[in-house]
Amino acid sequence: MSADPSCHGAPASGARPSGTAPRDVEGTLTIALAGRPNSGKSSLYNALTGGDAHVGNYPGITVDILEGNVTLPSGAHAVIADLPGFYSVEATVDKATDEGVARAFLDTLKGSGRPLLVVQVLDPTRLALGLRLTAELLRAKLPLVVVLTHKDVLGREGHTVDVAALSDAIGAPVILVDARDRTTKAAVLAAVEDHHREAARAQGSGMLLDPARIARTVVKDVGNATELRRRRLTARLDSVLLHPIVGPVLFVGIMALLFAAVFLVADPAASLMDKLLGLARAQLAGLLGKNLFTSFLADGLLGGAGTVLAFMPQIVILTVALELLEASGYLARGAFLVDRLLRLLGLSGRSFLPLLMGHACAVPAIAATRIVRDPRERLTTILVLPLMTCSARLPTYGLVLATFFAHRSALFRSFVFVGLYFAGIATALVASLVLRRTATKGKGLPLVLEIPSYRVPQARVVARKAGQSARRFLRDVGTVIVATSAVLWVLLTVPMPGAKAGTDIERSVAATIGRTIEPVTRPAGFDWRIDVGLIGSFGAREVMVGTMGVIFGVENASDDPAPLTTRLREAKQSDGSSAYSTRTGLALLAFFVLACQCMSTVAAIRRETGSWRWPAFVVAYTYALGYVAAVLVYQVSAFFGVR
Repeated sequence: MSADPSCHGAPASGARPSGTAPRDVEGTLTIALAGRPNSGKSSLYNALTGGDAHVGNYPGITVDILEGNVTLPSGAHAVIADLPGFYSVEATVDKATDEGVARAFLDTLKGSGRPLLVVQVLDPTRLALGLRLTAELLRAKLPLVVVLTHKDVLGREGHTVDVAALSDAIGAPVILVDARDRTTKAAVLAAVEDHHREAARAQGSGMLLDPARIARTVVKDVGNATELRRRRLTARLDSVLLHPIVGPVLFVGIMALLFAAVFLVADPAASLMDKLLGLARAQLAGLLGKNLFTSFLADGLLGGAGTVLAFMPQIVILTVALELLEASGYLARGAFLVDRLLRLLGLSGRSFLPLLMGHACAVPAIAATRIVRDPRERLTTILVLPLMTCSARLPTYGLVLATFFAHRSALFRSFVFVGLYFAGIATALVASLVLRRTATKGKGLPLVLEIPSYRVPQARVVARKAGQSARRFLRDVGTVIVATSAVLWVLLTVPMPGAKAGTDIERSVAATIGRTIEPVTRPAGFDWRIDVGLIGSFGAREVMVGTMGVIFGVENASDDPAPLTTRLREAKQSDGSSAYSTRTGLALLAFFVLACQCMSTVAAIRRETGSWRWPAFVVAYTYALGYVAAVLVYQVSAFFGVR
């Protein structure tokens, strides 16, 4: 995945390192690092900038582009912009994908007339493939310098490149570097400034380039016994990892272990965050006293911020884990393995990664859809991701199972729990099949996927990607979460004018809404109290437990739901009969599996699609599915004697 692949959402301008030239000084040269994925672009960016980076705000493009400031050999200032990896500047692509972002950047800078020079980062071990993009950049009349990276890998493979012959063949400067070498920065910047100074010099048009022929001509085999052994080892690994039967099993197993590790680390971090927020609430109460304003600050604004920060460990850890898999070369192989199966459902192997991530958290999973090149497939993946069973649903599942199935064996409850996961997966796959024949109908693009060599990921690159994902989430999704939390606080706290006597929650605006919609939800076995819980859960699915605890007067229900389960079982209707039954629990589970009750997910969909149309569509169709499923489960279960 690339660093900044979205072209939707509000532009942001990051802080610039002190002592460097401002980005928008008239005449400042912009050096755009372009190249195919896995070409070594991020490593070169770190070598040139020392890892210092900020987010650029480019006129005409609402997109984040990572940039850094450098000083050229002459003492002049320049800005280096690290573009997302892309394959072509001529093929039709979705503006919100990696390629769309990179091309929007180049088109905008080229059209503005500001100084621009493109440095194409090219993997010499796949020279013919990279030269296809070179030809397109030349045809686009972009001033170009080609930097061949992975010099060390090229040598280990027993090859060498005739740089002078390659430069003559394409009509543009070419240099061969190792991004980890200290001399790389000086060599690249010198070549850039020299070419920029001689901008009037004729450059190749790219019209007559034959990438395959040029690669055969300039790449020489010098022989290397070590590399021969490495190739044999790679071939043996791929014979297992890409095996049509063993490969998919291993891939799913590795992904399962990865996400299990994510939970092992993220859960303690989230618990620590909850404790810190509890201390902050106590400090507020001590400073301001217990009043409505304190409650708004502590439960509305601070509670919303807590929801944001609780997601952070998962997002950072997932980004790190997936970046390690991608940089190592294994993730592309996994996508290849599952492509044939997903094709039957209108998706491709590229969609598998976001769908898998959705089991941890839909927010980073929706952002991960940027790796999907086909715009219709990407939109389909975004629209079905809320159906995947994420970790935020687990507290509610645990509450319902403990309340209505406490008398059943642990094995039975575990089967129900696993069934909920598979129900979400099955529904998502069916929904994708339906959407590809209706709302996102159209011919899909073939899977164009380069299988990279196995490589050791660079820690600085991985850390940079994780930090960037965290900042983007805080800015674009976190603000919506905090604002929505404040609105939910008002609904759950402020009394409805003219409300009858009762507890605070019974007189709230939310309770009034719950009673109003109770006739609609009654066929599913829900009363106004469950309706209020569902209203609260829209802020975050796990809030359902806490909201029900408030309604039934149980403190700290989210930490220990045991007292709440007792009160739910003992709750009575006005005629003295039980308010809830096992049928109610089953209906509530059916609703939670399908309904998109998460403002974070809605905000992420808004961010990625650039419109409120698709978030509204997701909320509408998932709530409709959830309601219909809940009613069917509640009514049909009665015929089977469930009480």
